Amino acid sequence: MTEPVVPTPALPATPAEAVTRLDQLKSDPKWRDGFLAGGPAQVREFQDLHEIAAKADDVGAAMAGVLPEMSSSDLRAMVGTASLLKDAGFTPLSIQETLEGRPASQAEIDMATKWKADHMSNPDWVKRLMSGDVEAKRHLLVANVILSSPLKTEQA
Repeated sequence: MTEPVVPTPALPATPAEAVTRLDQLKSDPKWRDGFLAGGPAQVREFQDLHEIAAKADDVGAAMAGVLPEMSSSDLRAMVGTASLLKDAGFTPLSIQETLEGRPASQAEIDMATKWKADHMSNPDWVKRLMSGDVEAKRHLLVANVILSSPLKTEQA
């Protein structure tokens, strides 16, 4: 008896959709095992999705982890930043806004400044941070992203 043929889903229309699909496939153990075993359908889908993802602008390419052969150091830094933020639990939208240099309002900067000062002066929280607490590291990273963002210019 032959195995039923499972239709391959239609390819995404945008680079962002291709990135999302790649992420889904990488977390699917059955697909991943097939890809690592050189399964032709998985390899073809992987190549097709990377081709679509590579058509993205620098931010989209960085979020996809796709580097052209001749990539700039800025793009390489963006790929590393995107990976770091993703591993820290940032949402795709917050990663995109960070890479695009989304400006922060003065109120956001003031809140992040106060939050960071309060927490960095709290010995219990610093101990958690230094012991590798994932949530403490993520919260500090969020504050640092806000504090390193350009200031939003207020329109009159």
